Amino acid sequence: MRQLENNLIRARGVLRRAWSRLSTTDPELVAPARLVLRLDDTDLPGTIGNSDELSPDDWNRLIAQVVEWLGPVPVTVIAHQSAHDPHVDTLVRFAHRMECHTTLVTNGTGIDEARAETLLDVGLSAVRVVMGGVSDGVQRKTVGNSAQEATRAVGALLAAKRSRATKLDVEIAIPWVEGATIELTAVVGWAKQAGVDGFRIVAPHKATGLPADPELLDQVVDAAEGFCRNTAYSIEELHSMVAHQDGGPGLGRDRAQRRWKCPVGGQRLVIGARRAVYSCPFHEPIGVLGEEVTDVWAGAGRHLESISTCSRVCVHTDLAPEPIFG
Repeated sequence: MRQLENNLIRARGVLRRAWSRLSTTDPELVAPARLVLRLDDTDLPGTIGNSDELSPDDWNRLIAQVVEWLGPVPVTVIAHQSAHDPHVDTLVRFAHRMECHTTLVTNGTGIDEARAETLLDVGLSAVRVVMGGVSDGVQRKTVGNSAQEATRAVGALLAAKRSRATKLDVEIAIPWVEGATIELTAVVGWAKQAGVDGFRIVAPHKATGLPADPELLDQVVDAAEGFCRNTAYSIEELHSMVAHQDGGPGLGRDRAQRRWKCPVGGQRLVIGARRAVYSCPFHEPIGVLGEEVTDVWAGAGRHLESISTCSRVCVHTDLAPEPIFG
């Protein structure tokens, strides 16, 4: 019975991601395939919102409403610098109880062995640790915390994975920003030796300040083979971003390989800590979360229309098209 339920959940996700490629702008016809909860959103100031922060009870009520509306969906908790926040435990535990696959995105700050064990005990399924260097100087320049914090977090998560005998997926995310080339090879080598499950190169949200070293990037990705989780076209689009740094989100549609409209409106529903609701951070948000999430989504037409007619193609992992089959 559990296997049948899991297959049904996966099938719903496939259908939603496939349907999102049609870029329908009717919120009654499109439903997001993923719920994203942003505990810190300081890197996207236009989506912060202006309301009181959600309480743990508010977050749990939101997750329950989404599951009632859509069934169990993958839940991503973004807490770049605040993985030690008790709110993370609350969200992961409740989402796990709702049978949602949970992913934490963090730079590792605040994760020691005890913290890692707690995260696994509340049901965390996957974690993406942002890491740009193995030395403090490079890590602080590319990510903002120390290399010791990042590597300690990865080590603690892997140790907890072994001690709890879980299938936690541990991924390293390397931001392609100024300074990333200095220790790129060292980060990939360290990650492989540490025993993580894979790495990916993450494009910035906007095409500015990107390092130009295509030979190094291709060399590292090619040598990593299956250890690298980037698709071939995502690397090619990253090259295009580097070559055409116009300061806008991603790159112009005329420079991208993709010709279909942006599917992000059907890929994810984002709720910020201060109640902003959106799918894409570069268009006017859908609105502010009130009592019912479905009430906000009912007014998503203008947001979905803006996404459908957008002239940009985003390359950042959070916004790029997700594989239809997961």
